[in-house]
Amino acid sequence: ELADRQVEVEVTRLLSLRIIGIQESGGVPNHEASIAKLFTSELGQRLARTAVQILGMHGQAPTDLPGNKWSQAYLRTVASTIAGGTSEIQRNIIATRGLGMPRG
Repeated sequence: ELADRQVEVEVTRLLSLRIIGIQESGGVPNHEASIAKLFTSELGQRLARTAVQILGMHGQAPTDLPGNKWSQAYLRTVASTIAGGTSEIQRNIIATRGLGMPRG
């Protein structure tokens, strides 16, 4: 599972570099930004969930204990899939603008 998260972090980095490249060439990263937002916000959930699983019961302990921020991070990552457009909205943008599918 850790190897999967490492690969996903690298994918996120490459998506970010692609968006930077589009912007530097004067383009507007339309559906590309939606792909990055969707992938990154859902990756945040997977990373936090993996950390909580690795830590076991310690990962579920109250966040005021020293060194335990993962249970709070796990709870916060849900908001990241809503802020800036829900994951479903991002998928619709990718389908219509990126893949040219009809609305609906």
